[in-house]
Amino acid sequence: MSYVPERATQIRARAVGEGLVPPTSSVDPAILVAYLEDASGRPRGRAAGLLRPVSEAEAGAFLRSTAGRRTRILPQGARTSLTGGAIPHGEVVVSAERWTGIGAIQRDAAGARVEAGAGVRLRELQEAVAAEGYFYPPVPTYAEASLGGTVATNAGGPATFKYGTTRRWVRGVAVLLFNGDLLEIERGQVVARPGERFRIVLSDGRALAVPVPTYRLPALEKISAGYHAADPLDLVDLFVGSEGTLGLIARVTVDLVERPPAVVTGLVFVEAGDQGLGLAAELREAARATRATGDPAGPDLRAIEWVDSRSLALLARSGDLDRLRLRPPPGGSGGLIFDLELPAAATEGDLGESVSAWAEGSRGMGGEPLARLLDILARHADLDCIELAMPGDERRARALREAREAVPSRVNELLAERRRSDPAVRKVGGDLIVPAEALPDLARACEEAFSRRGLDFAVWGHVADGNLHPNALPRDAREVEAAEDALLDLAEVASRLGGCPLSEHGVGRNALKQEMLRRFLGDGAIAEMWAVKRALDPEGRFAPGVLLPRLED
Repeated sequence: MSYVPERATQIRARAVGEGLVPPTSSVDPAILVAYLEDASGRPRGRAAGLLRPVSEAEAGAFLRSTAGRRTRILPQGARTSLTGGAIPHGEVVVSAERWTGIGAIQRDAAGARVEAGAGVRLRELQEAVAAEGYFYPPVPTYAEASLGGTVATNAGGPATFKYGTTRRWVRGVAVLLFNGDLLEIERGQVVARPGERFRIVLSDGRALAVPVPTYRLPALEKISAGYHAADPLDLVDLFVGSEGTLGLIARVTVDLVERPPAVVTGLVFVEAGDQGLGLAAELREAARATRATGDPAGPDLRAIEWVDSRSLALLARSGDLDRLRLRPPPGGSGGLIFDLELPAAATEGDLGESVSAWAEGSRGMGGEPLARLLDILARHADLDCIELAMPGDERRARALREAREAVPSRVNELLAERRRSDPAVRKVGGDLIVPAEALPDLARACEEAFSRRGLDFAVWGHVADGNLHPNALPRDAREVEAAEDALLDLAEVASRLGGCPLSEHGVGRNALKQEMLRRFLGDGAIAEMWAVKRALDPEGRFAPGVLLPRLED
């Protein structure tokens, strides 16, 4: 957004739920137990209660009735957090799971958008908008995440390479504040510059003066490192990526695009290391050129994912490779999984004939996107190492994508197995991003950092974006400590390469990531984040200990 001199910096919140009898949170242990952990693999937490409101008014009534009484709140979605951000530490859990309404698609000259409840699963949102010919691009690898949760972390995903992260697609949010008021904001409605203040007038006449951060974030598309900063800053963007610490996201309006006419999903096995990243770089540049020139015959790749040889070994051990009918060549191979958007509808038969003609000697003909893509792949891999799922073969496409999606699950299973021998074993994983051109340097640094410490590890990630997830696989408490030391070193490497140690998962309750955030932006930026937090949440109600270290009550 460009700076507009005559901009609004003030907005009014409104009371909701007035006259309602405030709901009571459940304290039944049999019900609470499902809400005490998330996907991070961290130890189960404890909750003072559980509220599953059916409406914003009900949630507002609860927040209003408990304001000023030191009642701490943990907003919770689908509990897919990888940073422990959805694990309660004595708060009342307020789950958005019943806010699952999806409105009608709104269309105008600017495009299409839809409003949906924060508890809607992204899979459900995709299915609903696909039925009318639309697509919501920034869906993470795991589509069971909730819309509100992905907004709270500015989540990315495989298609970020083409479409950007969640922030780019959020048109408006409705957020319940600490006192139960509802704040409804549309993008462009309230904008301020660094050093200025947003003014939020509450329903009782009080005003919150929220400072606009002055620290600078690197020019990366995919970053989830504390409260957003920009010049100018849209108030919507202060809530996107705030990890539930500033309010309870109730509804979100998101932009949509028309569904691509056809998508080919593929997997190619290549030698591990530089060869795989070299192929990824060539694919990335070809896709960038296609979009820059509008070439209808160019390969318009929206996603390029990487799993290294150690990740594939985990899939082999679990039986996933056999189940998915995947046969990597012997040796240290890795895999690239990609999605290719086609500019026009195509049948499986037509594309199959095209592939056959290409394989029989028409290589280099360059007449259409799939042929051009195959030209690139064939320079790096044997044909036997390439598998394609044609448009319409969604079952096979899901199987190929699962070769990437299953890796984190197998890591968690392995660590759970090792935890039986040493309860101190836990997940130690990174979420690093660098300019894509620096990806080989980051990959080599990961290999060196873990190997030098004698650690077992696996690396996967969104290589189209320069985003890697290096994960140590510690066997005991000593190796957990060594792994955390390695990740701190890698965070410094990412920063030196012009990147960020916190790309898409957020910070959560992870003390290691909180330290990465402090080192990355500095104590001054952390102090500014605290100023934002205290202004919007003066009672410190929301998600204490998430993103910023917990203070003593």
